[in-house]
Amino acid sequence: MNLKEQIISYSQRIGWILPSINLLFLILIIGFLQISSFQLRERIILYLVSITLLYLINYISFILFLTKKVLPSEEVRGKMMKRFRKGDDRMQSYLFPLAIDDDHYEIYGRTITYNPIGGDFYNFLTDPQENYWIGIGDSVGHGYLAGLFSMMIFQRMSILVQKISEPFEIIEKINRDLETRMEGFPAINPSLYATFLLIKADKEGNIRHSGLHPSFVLYKNQTNENQIVETDGKFISTTMNAGLKSIQGQNEFQMKSGDIIFCFTDGLYEQKNRGNLYFGESLFRFLEEVPKNNLKKIADGLFAEILIHTGGRIQDDMTILMIRKK
Repeated sequence: MNLKEQIISYSQRIGWILPSINLLFLILIIGFLQISSFQLRERIILYLVSITLLYLINYISFILFLTKKVLPSEEVRGKMMKRFRKGDDRMQSYLFPLAIDDDHYEIYGRTITYNPIGGDFYNFLTDPQENYWIGIGDSVGHGYLAGLFSMMIFQRMSILVQKISEPFEIIEKINRDLETRMEGFPAINPSLYATFLLIKADKEGNIRHSGLHPSFVLYKNQTNENQIVETDGKFISTTMNAGLKSIQGQNEFQMKSGDIIFCFTDGLYEQKNRGNLYFGESLFRFLEEVPKNNLKKIADGLFAEILIHTGGRIQDDMTILMIRKK
């Protein structure tokens, strides 16, 4: 990272606090000297001393920032483990699927939750025809209610992929089941909804996907390029799809050997630093630059980058799900 990038990063991390202190200091010094009885020469000397002192304070602050720019690996791991102990490790260990690594695909997911029970979820499994089904979603809100809503979708997906062949039909069926459930249990909050992306992949790399969810990234191994793929379809909701009734929203493409799909929830790029700036485009720069040979290391490295950006705190659940074609 060059000096210009370091200064920009420094400005983003400190936000408005230090500039406000600088401005207040200058206002106080100017006000004091204006009403003081010092001679002009003495005022000039005091102005120069004050400016020099202010410069030294800012310089020292910048140097201290540079020495902590990259957190020691042990500190990063400590911050990550602190997040895991808040509940992520339990959901990951007991509920979410184990990684797949067979002759056709490598599939790996990782999540960190804001609360012990989060609204993010992912699932992947195979059907009787040996197709691969991969889903990732994000229920609105935090805590146990969002988690229960997510687990309902998780459970319905696991059952329906064994009987229905099209991703958009499964999403339609989940929504119909949700309507039926709400008729039987009126206490269910009707404003609950989830973004959801459902992907079906056969052994040859033919991909079909449906659902409204943040766009995902397709890494093309032959050209070493990343492509952003838009999603289309419906939410998991009884109220959010009013203008989407006639939309099936299913798209398809083909993966070749070495290609990777990167899916994520909005919590990844919406994490803010102390300067109130999002991780945002840093996510896509990370995916462009990171070595693509190990999916687990990609997830670990990405979460470490985000924790450095935020200073070890997060404001939302965040999940990454990766699919590599063998």
